[in-house]
Amino acid sequence: MTAELKERIVDVAIEEFTLMGLKFTMNDIARQLGISKKTIYTIFDSKKDVLEGIADRYSADFRRMQEDIEADRSLNNKQKFERILLALPAKYYNIGLNRIYELSDKYPKQYKYLMAAVNMGWQIAEKYLRDGIRCGEFKEVSVPVFMSMVRGTVERFMQSSVLYDNGMTYEQGKQEMVRILMKGIEANE
Repeated sequence: MTAELKERIVDVAIEEFTLMGLKFTMNDIARQLGISKKTIYTIFDSKKDVLEGIADRYSADFRRMQEDIEADRSLNNKQKFERILLALPAKYYNIGLNRIYELSDKYPKQYKYLMAAVNMGWQIAEKYLRDGIRCGEFKEVSVPVFMSMVRGTVERFMQSSVLYDNGMTYEQGKQEMVRILMKGIEANE
């Protein structure tokens, strides 16, 4: 029962963060679940712990997505590379990942923890890039430079209002970035 309640609390916390950013409260979560705030505190000691719960969930969901991509034998390196770059668990599509930067001032430990989860796909992406170059699916490019461009762009998306100011979601920005970058490295067919 405790594990199930913990999952439900994290689900609602994700919804509340999506709607309100860091302004969500434990009362908001309790109200959504129809339980007391005191019950939440039997599972999580603080809002910081709830934010870590969100990061844990993101990490687990993202890891499952990576495993599914890796296990799919119908995909070539190019397709796997592109999917890893675009990977974002569906539950987080509307979370407004540029809001994650809000965490950096008020909850720096949780921000670093969540950013580690967000960035965990880079090594796998780099592997597919290298494999794609070796197999002739991609042009010969500097892998460190290419991956720095990807990482830098994603960090910029999360640390600024560039997407918001241009009426784009994080997902749309990431899709456009991947489209542009993939066009530049596709091998001539």
